[in-house]
Amino acid sequence: MDDIKTRALEAHSEGRSLEAEQSYRLLLNKSDDPDIAANLGALLRSQGRLKEAGEHYHQCLKRWPNQRNLLLNACNCWRDTGETDSALHWLQKALALQPGEADLLESLAETQAGRGDNQEAIRLFETILRDHPQRVNSWLGLGLVQGRSGHFSASSACFRKVLALEPREHRAAANLITLFKQTGDFDSANQLIQELNREQTNNPDIRKAIADLRLAEGDNVGASHLLAKLASSHQSRAEIWLNWAASLKGLKFSVAPTQILKRGLQFNPEDHNLWLALEQALCELCDFEGAERVCALHKLDKNLESNEQIFNRQFLSLSVQQTEELCQKRKQWALHWEGCQQRMGHGPLWPDLLLEPLASRRLRIGYLSADFCNHPVGRFLLPVLEHHDRQSMEVWGISCGPHRDWISEHIQNRCEHWIDCRFHSDAQAARLIADLRLDVLVELGGFTSGSRLGILTHRPAPIQLSYLGFPAPVYLNCIDGWLGDEVLFGGLSPTDHEAHEQLAIDGGYMVFDPGGRLPSPVRDAPDRFCFGSFNHARKLSDATIGLFCDVMQACPDADLVLKSISFHEQAEQDRIRTRFEKAGLDPKRLRLLGWIEGGIHHLQLYRTMDVALDPIPYGGATTTAEALWMGVPVIALQGEGMVGRLSASLLHHAGLETYVASNEADYIMIAKKVSEQGPRMAVDRSELRQQVEQSAVADGRRLSRELEGIYRGLRSRLTGS
Repeated sequence: MDDIKTRALEAHSEGRSLEAEQSYRLLLNKSDDPDIAANLGALLRSQGRLKEAGEHYHQCLKRWPNQRNLLLNACNCWRDTGETDSALHWLQKALALQPGEADLLESLAETQAGRGDNQEAIRLFETILRDHPQRVNSWLGLGLVQGRSGHFSASSACFRKVLALEPREHRAAANLITLFKQTGDFDSANQLIQELNREQTNNPDIRKAIADLRLAEGDNVGASHLLAKLASSHQSRAEIWLNWAASLKGLKFSVAPTQILKRGLQFNPEDHNLWLALEQALCELCDFEGAERVCALHKLDKNLESNEQIFNRQFLSLSVQQTEELCQKRKQWALHWEGCQQRMGHGPLWPDLLLEPLASRRLRIGYLSADFCNHPVGRFLLPVLEHHDRQSMEVWGISCGPHRDWISEHIQNRCEHWIDCRFHSDAQAARLIADLRLDVLVELGGFTSGSRLGILTHRPAPIQLSYLGFPAPVYLNCIDGWLGDEVLFGGLSPTDHEAHEQLAIDGGYMVFDPGGRLPSPVRDAPDRFCFGSFNHARKLSDATIGLFCDVMQACPDADLVLKSISFHEQAEQDRIRTRFEKAGLDPKRLRLLGWIEGGIHHLQLYRTMDVALDPIPYGGATTTAEALWMGVPVIALQGEGMVGRLSASLLHHAGLETYVASNEADYIMIAKKVSEQGPRMAVDRSELRQQVEQSAVADGRRLSRELEGIYRGLRSRLTGS
C-alpha cells in the first residue's frame, strides 16, 4: 500500500492526473486514510471537476466526520460550487467540538463572505486577528472582504500588513494591484509592479493581476500576451481563459475568442462564466442555435441576479425574432434583477432631499453613460448637448465608461458639470448623483456593456428616463419613461407597449451630425451596380444573409460589398464568405472590406456602393445615418420592436419613406427597382445629402427643444405646477 501511495503522490506532483486518480481510488477502497481522500478531492478540483469533487467530499465526511483537514478542503470546494450551506453546517459542528480553533473560524469567515454576509465575515476575521495578529491568511481574507464591501482604505491596509509580515507573499501584492485597478489608481498599481522582484513578477497570481490591469487600462495587446502565457501553464484557472477571450474581443476579434473559450471549457467544464461568455461569443457569430443549446444545457437563463447575467441575456435577445413570448421573458428577467438590486440598497435616495422650486433656477438634467466616446451613443448625443438651452437647462455628464477619446472631450466641453463614477459601486454612485439634486436623470445604455442601470434602481433622481443606447424597453420600475418616436413605438408587442410611458419625440428621436468636413459624395468608376452593408458582422444573422441573397438573386447584375471592423481577422472573413456561399451567393459577387483607420477614410468607402441594405432583425442606426450623409440611400424593413425600426425611423424623418419596406417581398422589390436605375453618381448623391441636411435628422436644435419640453412637462407633472 505504501508503494501505491508513493506512486500516487509522485504522479500527482508530476501532473499525471489519470494515473494519480486511479491510484487514489484504489487506496480509498483498501485503506482508511483521510489524507488520500483530501488529495483526490484536490486533484478533481484542479481539473475543474467541481461537482464531482463536491460530492466526493460529502461521501468522505460521512466516513471521516471529524477530520479537520478533510473538512477544510471540502469547504474550499463547496464555496466554489456555491454549497455554502453545507460548509456552514459542517463548520458549525466542528466548532462545537473545538471552539475558537483558528483554521475552522477562518474557513467559517470565508464561507460567510461566500454567502454575501460581509459584515459577519469581517467580525470573524477581526476576532481571529485579535488572538493571532501574525496570521497572514486572516489578514488576506479580511482585506478581500473589506474590498468587496467598498472599504478600500481598510482593504489596502490589510494587504500592506501582510506584506509587512511576509514581504514575499504574492497574494497580497496581487490583491493590492487588483485593488488599485478597481479604484482607478493605475499609477499606484504600476509603481507597485516596478517595486516587485523578478520572482514575484513571475508568480502566476501577480502576472494575472498585471494582465487584468492592462485590460482595464485598455492595453488589450499587452493583456492578451500575458494571458496567453498564463493559460498555457494554468489551464484550470477559468478566469484566465475568460479574460484572454475578453482581451481579443477588445481587439475586435470574433472567431479567436470563441476558440479560446472552448479550449478553456475543456479544462473547466463546469465554470458558469465560461459558458456564459461562450454563449455570447456564439451569438456574436450569429450561431443562435449553438447559443441556445449552451443556454439550455447549462440553464444560463435561470436565477439571473448578477449584472453580467442579466445584461448578457437582455442584449443577446435583441438579435432574434422579437416575439411576445420573448418580450415577456425579458420583462421577468429585468424585474427579478431589479428586485435583487433593491434588496442590496437603502430605498429611494432622492426623497432624502426636498425638490427645489424651479422659479429661481434652471432645470437640472443628468446624462449617464459608459459610451461618452467615439461610439454611436456619444455621436448621437453630441447634437443634443450642442443645442441645449443653457438659459433654462443645467447639464451634467455622468460617465461610467473606460474609453476616452476626442469625442469624449467634445461631450465634456458641452456639459457644464462632469462626474466620473466608473470606480464607484452602484450604491456609492447613486448617493453621489442624489446629492446633485437633479430633476431628471437620463440613462443612455440600457442593458449594454459597461452600463450602470444598477445605479437607477436606488432612485437617485425623481424622474428617471431611458433613451438612445438600448433599442428596447428595460422594463424596470425605476424607469419612469422611454424616449422614442412614433415610428419606433409603432411595432411594439403588447408587453413592450406597456413597459414604460412612451415619450414620443416629434421629428424623430435621433439626430446625426457627422461633424467636420465630409468627403465628397462621389462614386468610384462603376463596373456594376453594388449593394452594401457596413454594419458589424454580428448583425449578419441567417435571416439577413438569406434576405441579402434573395436581393442578389433578384438583381443578377449587382454585386455586394460588406465592411465590418471584425474583418481584420482572416478567420472571420472566411467564415462570412462560407455562410454567404452556403446561402447561394456566387463568391465572385461578394467583396469584404476590413477595418480602416480614421472616420474620413471609413466614410470615403461609401463610394464603393450605390445602395445600402439594412440587416434584420437588428437594424442599423449609425451606419444608416452615415450612408445617408454620404448620399447613399438605405433599404430597410420596418420590423418588429424598436430594434427592428431604427433605420425606418431615420429614413422616415429624412423624407425617404420610399426606401422603407413593410415586408421582405417589398424589400426585394425596392432593391430590384433601384438596381435597374443603375449606379448612383455624384449628382444623385449630392442631392440626397442636401435633402438630409434640410431634414429633421440633421436638426439638433429641434431635438434638444423637444427633449427639453418633455423634461419640463414631467417635472411639472411631478410637482403639480
